[in-house]
Amino acid sequence: MPPLTAPLRSTRCLLASTALAAGAWTAAAPALADTYPSKPVTVVVPFAAGGTVDRVARQVQQALQDKLGQTVVIDNRGGAGGTIGTALVAKAAPDGYTVEMVFDSYATEQHIYPKLPYDAARDLTGVSYMVRSPMVLAVTGNGPYQTLADYVAAGKNGSVSYASVGAGSSNHLAAEMFHQAAGTSGIHTPYRGGGPAVSDLMGGHVESIIASLPLVLPHIQSGKLRALAVTAPKRVAALPDVPAIAESYPGFEIYSWVGMVAPAQTPPATLDKLADATIAALRDPAVAGRITESGFEVVAGGRADMDKLVRAESERWGQLIKSRGIVAQ
Repeated sequence: MPPLTAPLRSTRCLLASTALAAGAWTAAAPALADTYPSKPVTVVVPFAAGGTVDRVARQVQQALQDKLGQTVVIDNRGGAGGTIGTALVAKAAPDGYTVEMVFDSYATEQHIYPKLPYDAARDLTGVSYMVRSPMVLAVTGNGPYQTLADYVAAGKNGSVSYASVGAGSSNHLAAEMFHQAAGTSGIHTPYRGGGPAVSDLMGGHVESIIASLPLVLPHIQSGKLRALAVTAPKRVAALPDVPAIAESYPGFEIYSWVGMVAPAQTPPATLDKLADATIAALRDPAVAGRITESGFEVVAGGRADMDKLVRAESERWGQLIKSRGIVAQ
């Protein structure tokens, strides 16, 4: 064999060096994954403080810190039905240090906002299906509606206003589904989060809301709000005297839910650590007890459970959004 020329020797050396470097990176990848997390983890909540997602985040924050062995920071980024916070996470580095706790509206955003700066199916992935809860049709405690029949009669004789945390949220879609089933008319009033929406409801600035049980239960118990019906298929233990909407409109069943997502390119090993820590935090007896007492049901599902839920909810609600002509406001 003739001796190698200098350029050929250089090329072979470069290829060999590249192969060695690639091999070293591959070998080092598990070690890098094992170091996660080595700094604080930020959990973006895409709604204002005081709402359903924010409450769940703060209920699990300490336990999640304990399981991860790092500080967990809650970052409220409300606005545009949760899409501002979600856009932030979709563009974040896929390293597990910026994740998001999402509301059920996450599954419907693409149907409501046609020009989102991200594609949830492409840019984000599930970490955990965390909790769910039935919803409650609630009105002001000193208002004119004493029963569901009163509310339906008002909606048939005119219009009743209802609050939501944004277009496409479960509050909004549940109300639209209810008015469709009851043959009533409603006026949608969106807010930046559940906290502001409930505050305005108690202040008499809006007439009603269909909201997650944990969000409104304390105000129902205090008398500031009145529960007219629940969206579970049967009456719930926390409000045994309040009828299910399904008693008047068979088949009516809606749950609100909270889950966790992360940038799609996050390494699987990191996603697994996040999922395991979140599930363990939710199953901690003290945490699970507080969550259950506040009206949630602990699901503690994993990555596949969250992705499956989002796909099913998107398909279900996409049809209603199209048929009702629902758009961002």
